[in-house]
Amino acid sequence: GLATACAAHARAGVFPGPGHQLRLGPALSPPRAPAMPLIGLFMKATMENIEKIEFPETTDWTFDVLSGNGVDVRERVTVNAQDEVEVPNSKATANFTCKFEGSKQAATISIVTMSRKVECRDLKGQTLGVYSGGARGQLEPIALFDCRGMEPTRWYPVGPFRVTAVDGGKCFEDVDLREAQGDGWCEYDDKKDQPVGISELEFEFKVVK
Repeated sequence: GLATACAAHARAGVFPGPGHQLRLGPALSPPRAPAMPLIGLFMKATMENIEKIEFPETTDWTFDVLSGNGVDVRERVTVNAQDEVEVPNSKATANFTCKFEGSKQAATISIVTMSRKVECRDLKGQTLGVYSGGARGQLEPIALFDCRGMEPTRWYPVGPFRVTAVDGGKCFEDVDLREAQGDGWCEYDDKKDQPVGISELEFEFKVVK
């Protein structure tokens, strides 16, 4: 199940896996901390009468994170591209920072956006920030993170996300997709007179280059 997969991911630490020429947020400069690679968040889901799921730049990404030495876990931290925090003992900034016990430097996470180029061969031709189903059964990238001294191991899809029904149907705002990991997220599109739903949501973190 999903929980078992998450636990396995946390034990494994990092994941090999598939970008585009992407960029780090305009006001952000990569801090000098224990270097870790770019990590992509990939997902797949079964969608009924859904055209796409969008992840706006204002999205709160909620994660469990693992320290670079693989020992300490922080649960349910929130990373938002709109947040800019100073990295202690550095002129750099990041979207999220914390200090793990025994570490000399702060660990950071920054969301990779489309403003300053970051070469990422694995995601070439991919579009971040939206999920439209892709190839059947294939995990698709939805976000990319520059991680220094820690990495995300579990994603809580609390949103708010935006879901659009097929055929010019209704757009649902402020969607929380945690139900899609269980019994399923279900709504009714009164614009096109059709049921809509998202279920079997799975995710994986992968190192991208």
